[in-house]
Amino acid sequence: MNLFIFKIDVTKIDKSRLYKGAKGTYLEIIVYENEKPDAFGYDFSIKQTCTKEEREAGLKMPYIGNGNKVGAKASPPQQATRKIPRAQPAAQVEDDGDEIPW
Repeated sequence: MNLFIFKIDVTKIDKSRLYKGAKGTYLEIIVYENEKPDAFGYDFSIKQTCTKEEREAGLKMPYIGNGNKVGAKASPPQQATRKIPRAQPAAQVEDDGDEIPW
């Protein structure tokens, strides 16, 4: 089962778009799954819907919220397959006590 959590800023809802149904008052929204999480880490964006005619006229409905997948875990990083050579021990330098060996 997939679970999602959405947050909606109700102050941004265009209240004229609310409509009465048989069992309550409703708001039609559209949820977009982002290709990758946005700058705040959200997987989804939410807007109110508009009619085809309104879209064609260039009407932009308000962005009202966002959401995340619940329990989704990032893929573990891939292990490097290339072997890194070990450093060889440094050559022994005679210490005569007077000078730095380099």
